[in-house]
This record gives sequence, C-alpha cells and structure tokens, in this order.
Amino acid sequence: MTLAKQGRMKNFGHGVGYQSFEQTVHCRLHTPLEVMKPTKNFYNDFTSVDWVQDYLRNIRYKQRLRSLPGLKGYVLRVSDGVKDWLLIVTVALVSSAIAYAIDVSEQLLVDLKRGYCEGNVVYNEQQCCVAFGCENWRLWSEVFSCNETTRLRGDFVIYIVLSLLLALLAVLITLTTRNETPEGSRTSETAPRAIYCAYGSGVPEVKTILSGFTIRRFLGSYTLLSKSTALVFAIASGLSLGKEGPYVHLATCVGNICSRMFKKFKNDGIERRVILSASAAVGVTLAFGSPLGGVLFSFEEVSYYLPGNQLFKTFFAAITSHLFLIILNPYGTGKAVLFEVSYQSNWRYLEIVLYVLIGAAGGVYGALFNKFVNFWADWFRKKHHMKAYPINEVLLVSLVTALLTFFNPYTNIAVPELLANIAAPCYSKDDFTGDHGLCPKDISIFPKELYPLVYALGVKIVLTSLTFGIKVPAGIYVPSMVIGALFGRIFAMYFQYYAYHYQQYFIFNRICPSLTEDGICVDLGIYAMISAGAFMAGVTRMNITLVTIMFELTSSYNHVVPISIAVAVSLFVANIIEPKALYEMLILKNDFPYLNKCRSHDFSEGEFGLPELITRLDTTGTSHLARIDVSKDNYVSAELLRNTANFVRSGDLIDGSIPVIRHGKLISMLPIPELDLALDELEVFISSAHIRDIHIKVADIEDRTFRFADDDGLNVTPDILAPQYDEQRSETELPLLISADVIIGTLNALCDLRPIIDTTPIMLDIRSPLSLVEYVFMRLGNRTIAIIDNGVLVGILHKKHFIDKCRNRRLL
Repeated sequence: MTLAKQGRMKNFGHGVGYQSFEQTVHCRLHTPLEVMKPTKNFYNDFTSVDWVQDYLRNIRYKQRLRSLPGLKGYVLRVSDGVKDWLLIVTVALVSSAIAYAIDVSEQLLVDLKRGYCEGNVVYNEQQCCVAFGCENWRLWSEVFSCNETTRLRGDFVIYIVLSLLLALLAVLITLTTRNETPEGSRTSETAPRAIYCAYGSGVPEVKTILSGFTIRRFLGSYTLLSKSTALVFAIASGLSLGKEGPYVHLATCVGNICSRMFKKFKNDGIERRVILSASAAVGVTLAFGSPLGGVLFSFEEVSYYLPGNQLFKTFFAAITSHLFLIILNPYGTGKAVLFEVSYQSNWRYLEIVLYVLIGAAGGVYGALFNKFVNFWADWFRKKHHMKAYPINEVLLVSLVTALLTFFNPYTNIAVPELLANIAAPCYSKDDFTGDHGLCPKDISIFPKELYPLVYALGVKIVLTSLTFGIKVPAGIYVPSMVIGALFGRIFAMYFQYYAYHYQQYFIFNRICPSLTEDGICVDLGIYAMISAGAFMAGVTRMNITLVTIMFELTSSYNHVVPISIAVAVSLFVANIIEPKALYEMLILKNDFPYLNKCRSHDFSEGEFGLPELITRLDTTGTSHLARIDVSKDNYVSAELLRNTANFVRSGDLIDGSIPVIRHGKLISMLPIPELDLALDELEVFISSAHIRDIHIKVADIEDRTFRFADDDGLNVTPDILAPQYDEQRSETELPLLISADVIIGTLNALCDLRPIIDTTPIMLDIRSPLSLVEYVFMRLGNRTIAIIDNGVLVGILHKKHFIDKCRNRRLL
C-alpha cells in the first residue's frame, strides 16, 4: 500500500486529516526525519463525492477479500460481515441512549416550569408521583399562594423567566457550531458563508450529504453534543418546534462517528453511505416509535443511492433501536413513545367526503406555510438587526410564545401530552367531560371547549410559522401534526354539533343516523389523527412513510384507508398551490448542491444546451480548464501539476478534475481533491529531504512512477543524492545518505497516482440531450462528465455546474 493510501483518512461529511507523516516516513526510512505535517483536509465543504469511483473501490475490496484462500480468508470474510451488524447495533444503542437522555431531561425542564418535586428536585412530575406520591409535587401556583393576584403573578413570572432562559441557552449553544466555508460553499461563487451545524432540523443537509456532497463538521462529535444539549433547552423553553427532524441529524452523526471505528467504513464511501441511511431510519424510529416508518423514511426521503438489497440493514437498525429504547424506558410506561392511541370505531363510506375536506385543508395549510416560511426568511431575517443578532430574534419569539401560551390549557403543556389529549377517543362514560372538555356529554349544546381549542389552533399556526428558521435546533414534523390534530378535533366537534341540529340533510343523516343527545356521531380522536397526518403531508410531502407512521401510532387497521385518502388529497392540493416541499425549498434557499432524484427537469425550452454548460479546454487563457498533454512525454513536473490544479480551482472547480490527453484524445482524469493531498505529501517529503522538483508519471504507469528533474530517472545512486545533503545534515543524520534505495522507494510510492487517477472516465458526445446528462448524474453519482466531439475532448461538465443551471427550472 502506498504512503498516499496509508495517509488518507476520508471522513464522509466531516473534517478530515491524516495520520502523522513523521511516523509514516520513519517507518519507510527506518530513521528519524523531522517534517512538517500537512494540514490540508481531504475534502472541502460541498465538494462532490464520486460514487462511481467509490463503487469500483468497493468491488475491488470485495474481490480481494473473496480471493483470499484457506482458513485465514474464511475468518477475514466472516469478520468483515460481522463488522456490519456490530456497527449497526452500536449505532442503535448509542442513538437510543441519546434519545433517552433527551427525553428525560426534556420532561424534567418542562415540568419545572409548572412546579417542582419536594422529595427530589431532579424528578419530573411522573417520577415524583411514583416515588413520593403526587402530593409531593408542588405547583408554583401553590408556592405563591398569598392571594389570587399574587398566585397568578408568581406563576407567570417563573414561566416567562424560565422560557427565556432556556431559549437563551439553546441559541448560545447553537451559535458555537458556526462553520465558516471560505470556498466551495456555492456552485457559482466562492463567497464565504457561515453554517450553524446545530441549527434547524438538519434533514436538508443530511439529504445533501447522502446525495454525494461534503459538509465538514456537520456530522461530527461536537455537533452531536451541542445539538443534543441545545435541543433539550429549545423544546423545554416551550417554543413551537419538534425534535423529530433533529433526531434524524443526531442519529446520522452517531452513524458517522461510529463508522470511524472500522477501516472498512472509514475508507469506503459505499459502505458508509449504507450506515448513514440506516442511521437516518434510527432517528425517525426513536422520534415516533415507528420502525417501519423509519425504514420507509430513509428509503423515500433521505437516501439517494441506497441499493434495495441493503434495506434489511436499515430495518435491523430501526427495530434494534426501538427495542433498546423500550428497555431504557424513558417515559416509565414500558413503551418507546409517550403516548399511543387505539381506535375501535368503524367508518362509513360517506365519511370519505369529510376526509377529502380535511385533506384539502391540510394541503392548503402546508402550501401556504411553506410559502410564508420562504417569504419570512427573505423579508424579515435578512434585515440587519435580525441577521446580525440572531439571539434577539430567539428571545423575542420566546417571549411572544410564553405570553400567548401561558393562559391556555392546550398551549402551556408539553407537545406529546397535547397530542395525547387531542387524539383521545370518546368511548366509555368515563371519557365524557360534561359541558366542557374534549368529550362533551350533551352534543345538543354548543361545545364551550371549542373556544380555547380555536385559540390554541390560531396561536400554534402563528408561533410555528414564526419559530421555524430561528437559530436553534428545530423540527417541523410534530408542530404540523399538532396543528392538524387541533383542526381535526375542532372540525369533528363542529360536525357533530351541526349533525344533531340538521339531521334532515342527507350527509348528516347518513353519517349520524339516530343521533341522540348523549350519543356519538363521529370518532373525535381519529379525526384528529387523520387531520394531523394531512397537515404534516402538506408541509413535508411525505406519503407512504407518513401513512405508515400514523398507522403504527394508532394501531388501527380500520383507518388506514381514511388516513391514506386524507394524505393523498393533501399532497394533491399542496402540489397545485406550491409544488416544492419545505425541505426542498430550504435546499434551494441555502443553495445546497442537491439534484432532485424523483423528478426530472424540463429542458424543452432550449435556452441553453450542453455546449453552453461545459467548461472548455483552455486554449486562449480565458477558460479555467487546463489539461495535461502527454503526447510527447508521460512525465509531468510536480510543480506543473500543482499550478494546473490551482488554475482549475480558481474557476470555482475546487473539486474538479484535470484531463490527461494524448493527441487530443482523453486517456484519464486526475481529481483535484485527491491530487492535492498526494502533492501535499510529496512536497513535505522532498522539502525535508532537500530534493529538487521531480517529474511524476501520469500515463502508462507501471513500476517506475517518477524521475528527477535533472536526469532521465534511470541511474540514481547514493553518490548522486549525496551532494544535496552536504552541509545540511548533522553527523547523526549521515546514515540517511547511504539509504538512497530507501529514498527512491519512498518517492516511488509517493508519486504513484494509480490509486487516484480515473482511467475510465465517463464521456458523452457534445450533442447529447441535457436529460441524458441529468440521468447520468442522478443514477451514477459521478463527479464530472467528459464531453467529446467526434472522439476529441472539448471540455468537462461538473455536476455542481449542472445543478446550478437546473435551479428554478420547471420539474416534470
């Protein structure tokens, strides 16, 4: 294995370096050598990953493993297979432990805003009731019990102060994850930009990474620690946000970090991608208690090149994480979720009309919400006083949230508790709550509970719209479900009231026949859950995944069809009003280099063709695509290679490739990120060894890979190397002079470009349709395409340049 391969430590989506170069050279030369370690990262931000080359490396690795004979080969093959399952179990266990810590901490802080446990202040209300009895749980209203006014004021002040304090901690921690990207941040410019790794849900970034691009530090250890902590404070502050999207990001961080334990995953992009996809499924599983939903989410929403035969690993990761969370029992119920509901009612065929109405409402809400989020980010958050001081926005939103939610019984409680209450059915006599409450006993009287429910719905819509996008960890899944559940409950309660008073109308008579004052017209709980799914679908545009999650939450076979109808109608209506899903809009707004894998772009307008997109070979000094011509000599100066790479990089192709041509014909491609690292290693060695510039062989590489600049590279002896060390080495370093063969062997390894050179580049004719170009980039995941005209290379098309041209084009 070459030094370049030994030194390379690739890390998907995170900052990378490589092992001590001093140790490597010492191992090769068997003598101490003081060198300066290269500091260049292997991948810069938003550089593209070539899945074709990763696939070929993966195949070669499997072939070598398969060819090993005897018992040793069998043991290595078994060990290689066991690593997959060991890593998956590790990811599931660590992710479950993190979810347990977040859930327990969140419950404690949320309850602390309402009261405290006299027996043990670190117990939440449920733990206090179990350990000491509920009489030991003291509400703040009881502590400040001088009079009604004082009780209200003391209650209110603590609620406001804790909300602001927790929100402040969340934003301060989030701001510590600022990541400057001085280059490669955009596809069309290199202006510096900042990314906060712990901000938002992280799902758009995970989708971008799994599509084949690098975001340094986004899946790193500090991001995992900081986002986990900030998420607890953000949720406990009462802000209208969810933890489900961030769970996907956190679990993917765990998958990335744990994959470093095994060289197989650390150096193999194909295998690591499978683990990251499985990790995303673990995140959804832990958030919703839905293993099947997690698998479908990974396959449908975030994975880009996940092979179908790898789905079982994703499924195994999901069910394993679900089992671990049940064992850890964060809620004290022996279940992986805080609430689950079960419905025993049946539905009538005419209720399909109601499901369609709910679905249409969810689609309208989702489309308008996405449009507003886009507008608010452009109009409000780009103002100087908000853009420069994100803490102010968080505190302002937190203050407004606390003021609007404190006095309403449906907005001042934890979101899971609210969902459990709203989705609860009304079956037995104990469920009915009289004139007030969610299960009115007398349906002939207008439900008084509709007033606080309508208020809660309005407040949640406003707060969710303003909260999404502030600089704290935030998801949108559960907030949209809460809004939908409130709407569904209100809708069903209104329908039930009017069905009693207007039974002469056909729809009321058919759905609610023989309705009495104390009877049940429709199942209020299932309408809340159906509406929750419809509203979530309108925002996220998930379909099969969402129906599966709702089914696993309700455990109701009877209502799979109603849920599916509402989700389908919601998607249909939302796509008419606003075709882009929320995360798709965020990808475009953040200018992430993501190519939609589900829908093709419309290139029929003919505004430009392939000739206008490519970077042409430099012949006039105006193009940034230089080439290496080996028509006369297969050797190229290392200095010329560096200058050529810098020249190409100056044209926004920091992860481009240098074509190697012979008589105008393309014979290979040199990827610049990998070439930079190889040249870094080489330059450190020749500088420390006081060797002048050397020539590297870039074509027809066999055993000899370099030659010195001042000879033919055939007759190198210690006598020729010795003058370069005169008066530059102490007597203790003189043994190095007689190790010329070792030096030459090391240089031969450092100059060997065969591990990185692409001798089978993908080529298309310049007359190829752009739809074919898009298909190649989507299905193969390659970084560049060589464009030829009658067999002669005319230019290179980079994936990011193509994506840049596809932005804002109509999707078919």
